[in-house]
Amino acid sequence: GLKQELFHRHKEAQQCCRPHNLPLLRAAQQREMEAVEQRIREEQRMMDEKIVLELDQKVIDQQSTLEKAGVSGFYITTNPQELTLQMNLLELIRKLQQKESESEEAFS
Repeated sequence: GLKQELFHRHKEAQQCCRPHNLPLLRAAQQREMEAVEQRIREEQRMMDEKIVLELDQKVIDQQSTLEKAGVSGFYITTNPQELTLQMNLLELIRKLQQKESESEEAFS
């Protein structure tokens, strides 16, 4: 939205500009557009970092909860191999629970 608004403002300014000032105006507008794009990239990077930190905290919370519940193989870690193992364990637990539910429905 910000980029589009800036584009429209630039277009209006170019229409009102005298022909001999047009190259200077375009150069200034180009610098302004680059500054806005840089700001957008920086805000996106900061948002991405915030999301990653929140996800990391969710993983730690989940590890802690499962460890306290006594589920084997779960403890707080940031080791990528151990995290992969824990994710696989969770998937196995989910599949076993799903099969159990299907079995209970078959006998009902």
